[in-house]
Amino acid sequence: MHLLRAFLPPASLSSAFRVTAALGLLSLAAGCGPESASPSPAVTQAARPLVGATLAAAGEFPWMASVQDVTGNHLCGGTILNANWVLTSRQCVLGAHTLTPPHRSTLRVATGGNSLAMMNFVGQVRPVADIVPFPGSWDATQGRDVALLRLMTPLTLDGTSVAALPIATSADVSAGYTDPGVLATLSGWGQAAPGGATPDMLEKMSVPLMSNADASLALGHPVTVDQLAADGSAQGNAFCTGDVGGPLVVDGVSGKKLVGVASYNLGCSAPDMFARASSFKSFIDTVIPLYRVAPRSTRQFVSAPQGGWNHSSITLPGGHAVFTVSLQEGTGDATLYVRYGATPTLTDYTCRSYTVGNKEYCSFFYPSRGNWHISVYGETAVTNVTVLGRTLY
Repeated sequence: MHLLRAFLPPASLSSAFRVTAALGLLSLAAGCGPESASPSPAVTQAARPLVGATLAAAGEFPWMASVQDVTGNHLCGGTILNANWVLTSRQCVLGAHTLTPPHRSTLRVATGGNSLAMMNFVGQVRPVADIVPFPGSWDATQGRDVALLRLMTPLTLDGTSVAALPIATSADVSAGYTDPGVLATLSGWGQAAPGGATPDMLEKMSVPLMSNADASLALGHPVTVDQLAADGSAQGNAFCTGDVGGPLVVDGVSGKKLVGVASYNLGCSAPDMFARASSFKSFIDTVIPLYRVAPRSTRQFVSAPQGGWNHSSITLPGGHAVFTVSLQEGTGDATLYVRYGATPTLTDYTCRSYTVGNKEYCSFFYPSRGNWHISVYGETAVTNVTVLGRTLY
């Protein structure tokens, strides 16, 4: 969290950037998105309080989650919805200019403490089992900026240090939870300034909500109905790198409710933009129950020469809610392509996933009925790579 805001990265950034690198480039405002998946600067405790942010008290935000890489570098914020699920920004699991999330095994979620450095010792850390981004455009300025993370093992909700936060309902909205002028609170481990070090201790800031009409005028472009705006510029408040994906909370007549998910900002005089949580409640309420039934899986082991392909296909009947394809293990370095249509891809694709090594992942919500082609390309010679397809009704 910081005082000054920066601007969009150049539109010319290549879509061929790898997912690991793209995590650091996808900020919708430079310095106001997830951090790089490469090692981050050493954790530091700068002088506090900063203009626009104060330290959170122990146990003040028990629903707060840190979305991290597997080495513990903080990438984004998140909100505990229940023992098995965390809500975050879609940006946090989508690389810049790409439609594919990172492999689920490259992410973890840490909860139960204010100090990132102490989370391994006093908190609860869980690997990510599934990534379910909201379907549609990856560009947060167009809305639809939420994603669900299913945890490998459930959290222990003690109600004190780790607790679930309810999402604002339509009834809460009618009761005034998101009315302009309502004061909301954002918590996170965002940097004090773009490019600075990640703070160790959880911080908070308060911002007044504003109408979408006023936000549209301030931004100079339309604001979608699934977005929520806040303007803390008068107080010097703004969110920054590491805050994206974090919870915006209002304490109203029905108690504390999640009203927004930190999404983007565009400049020093522009409002902070959030995904409007109530707009995504039906999506969340649809996805979570699906995972009470074990997914159907298909597994194959494939090889491909350097510069060559291995193509296979699967025909999906109608009615599937989630379809994921992952690539892992084996030797060599492969790229995963998944394409819906009559023929496999050589250039065109629905999803492309590439990181160094074989940890590739594609996820589709309500996939089209028909033929899906799974293609493995050998960046180097690839041997016995596991291709796992999973579907949920």
